[in-house]
Amino acid sequence: MSGVLVAITCALCLVGCAWAVVTVARDRRVGRALLTALAVVELSVLVTVVDGFAALATGTRPVELATSIAYLVVAPFILPAGTFWALADRSRPSTLVLAVACFALVVIAYRAFLLFAVTR
Repeated sequence: MSGVLVAITCALCLVGCAWAVVTVARDRRVGRALLTALAVVELSVLVTVVDGFAALATGTRPVELATSIAYLVVAPFILPAGTFWALADRSRPSTLVLAVACFALVVIAYRAFLLFAVTR
């Protein structure tokens, strides 16, 4: 996995997380601008996942192979699930679900990168 790609993904996720927190602090609902930013974050996550699977296909074998594959499989579904939850429940705290989802993606991307850095 590319370290630069993971860094870009983590930075975009942190921006999305901060934006969601600011939206909650301003007592606003999820708007189109935030959803567009989250779509960019999801695109970045998808590119990172494809890069991870490409690394596996080219012969990179992380020490914890099952955990690495689980991170790559689960990562694309976290943000859409959080977005669905935030849009289904239009209350103020539901926007915090987007912040948690973005932060969870930061952790997953970083952990996956660390697992791919230690190979057999």
